Amino acid sequence: MDPVGSNGPELPDAARVIADFIAPRALESDATGVARASIDALAAAGLLGIPLAPHAQRELGELLSAADASTWFCWVQHQTPLKTLANAEATPAAPAVAALKARWLAGMESGEYLAAVAFAHVRRPGAPNPLATRVAGGWRFTGTLDWVTSWDIADVVMIMARGDGADAGTLVSAFLPAGRSSEAVDGLHVGEPLRLLAMSGTHTRPLCLSDVFIPDESVAAVHDAPAWLEADALKTSDANPAAFGVTRGALGELAGIADERQDRTLADVVESLAAQCREIRGRAYALADVASLANREDRLDLRAASLELAIRASTAVVIARAGAAIIAGTSAERRVRESVFLQVQAQTAESRRAALARYL
Repeated sequence: MDPVGSNGPELPDAARVIADFIAPRALESDATGVARASIDALAAAGLLGIPLAPHAQRELGELLSAADASTWFCWVQHQTPLKTLANAEATPAAPAVAALKARWLAGMESGEYLAAVAFAHVRRPGAPNPLATRVAGGWRFTGTLDWVTSWDIADVVMIMARGDGADAGTLVSAFLPAGRSSEAVDGLHVGEPLRLLAMSGTHTRPLCLSDVFIPDESVAAVHDAPAWLEADALKTSDANPAAFGVTRGALGELAGIADERQDRTLADVVESLAAQCREIRGRAYALADVASLANREDRLDLRAASLELAIRASTAVVIARAGAAIIAGTSAERRVRESVFLQVQAQTAESRRAALARYL
């Protein structure tokens, strides 16, 4: 059941793949980790590599997160490295882009290679970490990464680091072999999987970079930091399709309970929350389609509203299932933790302020 429905073109083929391969494994993915076979199933269906049209890509994100937010998170991590590498062009600071594309791009576009990414740290205030220092033939990366998602099942990872010294106004995007690769990287130390409140199935580990040499052949871009951060601020102001997906998944489960019990009150709750989801989503996506910070406060408010709605919808499943929802390993428990995770995923100071304002 899907009482919310799509905001744009429906994707019946994608929905079937997700229903057949992703949804049945959701509890297992949450408990023991997303299987690479799940990612490969998406790749085989053409759902991992080259993105669909924007409206269809949003719907795909919603369908995946409605079924299993852990698999969605590994899937969505792939998108930024893919876009970065596909759009990369040789510059004096990144002269060997053609070699990097030849090594990774075709496999990333087909889904043969899964990419991970680490860049959230560049949004944080304070001393930059990690740092990229220009050296002969490339860069030296030094510092720590608190978490890198998909590590165990990823073939390659894109790491962003702030430039040092004369390059302090830059961000360096470099590609390194990840956990699934047999290629060792000198100076790269991988920590144990993190035990997380939510999304522990995403193979998330900390990394330590001890003077890791990154040759020019592994550098996709050296960005102007202010320009990159401005573009990122626009993206992180918008509602995340996964918030609507988690809401859709919760309301689908809730609708099933209402139908099974013939519970009119519960059906009314589903109808009300579904209508709110469609209204918030429609407004949020309309603003997201305009590449301007002019309506940033409205964007942030709608992002906060979408996150609050995900919490309410997943909590409603717990209430409806009563004591049975408190047993560990249930879909109700998983949905609550997924909705909590989204409160902090891609969070910035501005989005945090907007979210907390709803509690005043």
